[in-house]
Amino acid sequence: MTSNSNLVLRDQVIQACKSNIKDQAVLSWFTDKLETTETPSAFFLAFGMVNRKIDRSSVEIPTTLLDTFKNIDPVFNINNWTLDQFCRLAFLINLDPENNKGKIETLLASADMREQVVIYKSLHFLQNAEDFVLNAVDGIRTNMIDVFDSIALDSAYPSKYFDESAWNQMVLKAIFMERPIFKIYGLETRQNKKLATILHDFVHERWAAGRSVTPELWRLTSSFLNVQILEDLKKVIETGTPTAKSAAIKVLQESNHPKATDWLESKNIEKSKKSWEEIGHEVWSAIEN
Repeated sequence: MTSNSNLVLRDQVIQACKSNIKDQAVLSWFTDKLETTETPSAFFLAFGMVNRKIDRSSVEIPTTLLDTFKNIDPVFNINNWTLDQFCRLAFLINLDPENNKGKIETLLASADMREQVVIYKSLHFLQNAEDFVLNAVDGIRTNMIDVFDSIALDSAYPSKYFDESAWNQMVLKAIFMERPIFKIYGLETRQNKKLATILHDFVHERWAAGRSVTPELWRLTSSFLNVQILEDLKKVIETGTPTAKSAAIKVLQESNHPKATDWLESKNIEKSKKSWEEIGHEVWSAIEN
């Protein structure tokens, strides 16, 4: 993100915060603190006070700001933000990118769960977003679901900045934690052979223990279909749940592997009409229920 676009985003976010704060006393506090947080202590104090001053109501933003966000992150969704989080974003984006790294890392070290969530959600919108990759990679090691989700789900940041090792670690962690895989942005573009191999081994470990695997997992193998994975997908289609069958059929279709195509035709199996998002919602509904 260029310096000019960063300034535009900063100004738009601050103005949106002001428009959503209805209490004049709170608005005065917010405006004053934005102008007086040059020292680390003042910034930390203001950031920490947000949850006491600003409520967790929904946020309304103009189309121009939504477009600005989506130019940075295509899956940005304002419905995933509350007003207190959005105002904390304003404090973070208002920091000088020349010296914001130390302040934000210090903040992360002592932040509570809600503060960590908003910091990680905000990283992509900082001018020097790439400077915080290692912080985000460290963040996905957490066992706090909300914190993990703030990095892994509904964000293009990992897809854009994580290397293959970090990306694979995040996807595997999401599977282990039973998170909605379909909400991870970039699954197709970030497919890789190493991850497909790891997942194939994981499937057999689970099956050997008499346990199931999420049908969404197979989505990550379509570009690396081999004889072994093909046989496993045949097994899923013949014995799995309806959702698992849909996922397996879809993978065979998308692989364009000759043997997969021949087998589907020999079994007169109809093409799956479900999207990966629809399959993901089915899987997630089953987990929640």
